[in-house]
Amino acid sequence: MIASGCTVQHDSMNAILWIQTSAEYQSNSEMVFNVAESRLSLLRDKQDVTADIDQAKSFGCSAGTSCPGLAAAGLIPAVVLDVDETVLDNSVFGARLIKDGGQWRPGAWDDWVSEKSAIAVPGALAFVERARAEGVAVIYVTNRRCSVRGGLSESSSNNPCPQKLDTLENLVTAGYPPLASVDLLILRGERPEWDSSEKQPRRQHIAERYRIMMLIGDDLGDLASNIKKTSVEERARFVSTHQSLLGEYWFQLTNPAYGSWRGALSGKPAQDYLRLN
Repeated sequence: MIASGCTVQHDSMNAILWIQTSAEYQSNSEMVFNVAESRLSLLRDKQDVTADIDQAKSFGCSAGTSCPGLAAAGLIPAVVLDVDETVLDNSVFGARLIKDGGQWRPGAWDDWVSEKSAIAVPGALAFVERARAEGVAVIYVTNRRCSVRGGLSESSSNNPCPQKLDTLENLVTAGYPPLASVDLLILRGERPEWDSSEKQPRRQHIAERYRIMMLIGDDLGDLASNIKKTSVEERARFVSTHQSLLGEYWFQLTNPAYGSWRGALSGKPAQDYLRLN
């Protein structure tokens, strides 16, 4: 974008270029999903283990450890995945913002969602297909938000969640198998109690019927509750405390463009976080 006659680099330029051009992005994503895929059969058969901290607590144990009561519950094994930058690559939206010198806005994002043109993240499609072949339920939990959208037709303007239909269609156009039930895609705000970026209430809903054997996302909030708004130091301690789950039950993709990690930097000027020695 242009300011005072000088070209100023958009703050997302390098992140979007890395996602769209680097072999490192491709290899990182493929690696995460390859490792996750290699764990599918084992975790499907470990009926006494859950990846979800809150589900484990409800059975009196810890995530990644044996819970006899969980095995007795006979829940359906499931993988819970985030959508954006986990299974769908929205970097074209970010690239357009850079080209136009703009910043993220809810309206612009909703226009992008309605295009249904995001592509698959490397490695994600093969993983989803393998999970389904292994008899594992694939459930998507996204912070795409339900909101009434103005339209030419009455049915369009009265639909409380057109974003759900858009996302279902986009998953298919990106190559993913059609969902057996629309309930396997859960958006923010589909229910009043889900009107938060915190995904805990939605995972608790899933845990009533499913054993969450694996969690995959690009943000810590996709893996655990009450972590999105914590400090840089608290987030680092959280990862250290739960490192045994990483690559075993939790799988984290890299997203340098946006996420709760940026919110953690809001306590002081970003440059103050730079390590100089």
